[in-house]
Amino acid sequence: MTINQPSIKQRLPHLWLVLNRWRLLLFGFLLVYLIILLSDLAYPPMQWDEVIHLNAGSFLSWGNYDKFVVNAFYPPLYDVITFAFFEVFGVSLFVARLVPVMFSLLSLWAVFELAYHLYSGRVALLSAVFLGVMPGFFWLSTLSMLETALVFFTTASLLFFYKWLTTRQDRLLVFSGLALGLGLLTKYQMIVAAIVILLSILFLARNQLKFALKKLTITFVTAALVVAPWVIIAFRVYADQILRQWLYALQVGNPERSLYSERFPMPIFYLIEMVWPYDTLHPISLFIYIAGIAGLGFFAWRRRREDKFMLIWFLGIYVFFTLIANKEWRYVLPLFPVIAISASAAFFTFYGRLEGAWKTQSSISKKRLFKAASVLLVALMVCSVAVSVYDTYDYVSKYQVNIDIKGATDYAYNNIGFNKSIMVLCPFNFFSREMVRFYLWADGDNKIPVFQYPRKPVDTYTPNFNITELIHLCKILQVQYVFTYEYGGTVPYYNTTLNLQQVYQQLYASGNFTHITENATFGENPRRIFILEYTG
Repeated sequence: MTINQPSIKQRLPHLWLVLNRWRLLLFGFLLVYLIILLSDLAYPPMQWDEVIHLNAGSFLSWGNYDKFVVNAFYPPLYDVITFAFFEVFGVSLFVARLVPVMFSLLSLWAVFELAYHLYSGRVALLSAVFLGVMPGFFWLSTLSMLETALVFFTTASLLFFYKWLTTRQDRLLVFSGLALGLGLLTKYQMIVAAIVILLSILFLARNQLKFALKKLTITFVTAALVVAPWVIIAFRVYADQILRQWLYALQVGNPERSLYSERFPMPIFYLIEMVWPYDTLHPISLFIYIAGIAGLGFFAWRRRREDKFMLIWFLGIYVFFTLIANKEWRYVLPLFPVIAISASAAFFTFYGRLEGAWKTQSSISKKRLFKAASVLLVALMVCSVAVSVYDTYDYVSKYQVNIDIKGATDYAYNNIGFNKSIMVLCPFNFFSREMVRFYLWADGDNKIPVFQYPRKPVDTYTPNFNITELIHLCKILQVQYVFTYEYGGTVPYYNTTLNLQQVYQQLYASGNFTHITENATFGENPRRIFILEYTG
């Protein structure tokens, strides 16, 4: 007895529903986006926050699992994925940055699917385009940091949850819980997605509140099962400080940095920070941001179920991060999809009304008026995308600088004496001991010690430079090479008059360090690295 299988012709309609023109257009956009991201991925300098994940992947490559586990400030998933990429493609900055590229594409796809389910295919496609051309999102897509992964897992979890709200298929709650759990294993702030889900139940399922809350346990239990192994391992290895690290992580950083968070009044901090944190840099381009905020206002007026869901998403995340002391625009990157979707939905709603008006008008003059308004609206949308592309180019170009830490590290690796170490002097965002360590480990050496003085970055914290203390440290730590960075020569460090020129005057006056030599100079003016030798 044979079972009748659907023929190819019978399968084609279903296949066309999945691979319709909107998804094909999305695929084309993602392909172009990928090519642009990969075109210059390894050139921008390594940054302070991303090298942590590069070295965590290196720890796993070398089998140093103890060092990996005790760093409970970051959950393990992102670093494990980085390690997997290193194992497949080799250890390099380019390979490490393939991870955020992957999550960036997944985020755009997830936003497309969410907007498709909430509204329509054309809204979904434009939402993905709006998100992709946001300068802050594009920039973070090229750095080995957690934010694009957080956007993907947040969007995926909320997508599956909302699909459950409309279909009542319980397996979708399992998928939502899986995304929620994996997000928590990426960044602890993923807990905000759980808050959004809970608020959505309270506001969107009030008529079946008891039933919905009971079903929601499927999501939370699934997430707990995903996270449980890491919690058990972390407590067994580092029980005495694990809670302190997690609470510190939820505050997203060092309280000493909170001065940055006081630049604007707290209730409206992120309303400004998302669009205009600095004089010339815009994480979200101004016109798309205005359209997105206007779209949220439109949602509040229209108040459909899907509109309320987007408002709950925005307000839940906004309030959560507003209450945290340390603030920076990249912490609220999960709000960017809401801005993109609301801007897209508002555009097509108003365009649809104008289109309907000119098609139903019998008066030629009014028909022309509505057509002209429609053309103007489309032109504004195209210009908004164009301006955002330019802002993205401007944003990324500010980081197109070459700091040859790899060349300097290779020089030290090939010439350093037995049982000697390296000192990085005056570290900052693009220059630190962890970056030197990464290239040493990539070269095959995980034994050469690397230190830095002062311990904190001199572009964020006021340096307390003491030449006597430095000489003492170089002596007891058996330092051979001292890495220094040009830093503009006379440009002062953070909140002080001290600059590199004054540091060099003290180094030379001490008589314990060699002078600058051509063969120990790496990079080009004004971003050179000078390697001195400690002779004391």
